[in-house]
Amino acid sequence: MAAGTTPREPLPYVEITDEDYGRRAADEFTVEEVHSGTLILRGPCPRCRASLEIPVVSTIVHHRSFGRHLRRVHRPRAADQVEPMMCTCEDDHPNRPNGHYGCGAYWTVVIPARTS
Repeated sequence: MAAGTTPREPLPYVEITDEDYGRRAADEFTVEEVHSGTLILRGPCPRCRASLEIPVVSTIVHHRSFGRHLRRVHRPRAADQVEPMMCTCEDDHPNRPNGHYGCGAYWTVVIPARTS
């Protein structure tokens, strides 16, 4: 810890959003396409600043019972996609309900359409 600084108390869990959360995430998150139809968004939670990795999947697998075959269906993003996000950190946040993750923050970001 740097000289002259004091440790911060962990933020309490509160289900909350703010217009600024989406703007900060858009500015600070990176996007990596790890597979066709699968993106990983990485960056700090706009509220608690914990490091997050959030998968966004646009490829799904359907099971057809009559043929017992799985088939992959890819739905390319033809338009900008509004993606809801939430903090999923495992940091300690007082008052977090059992079975929940994160600090309670949620927001949306716009993922631009693919141009290729």
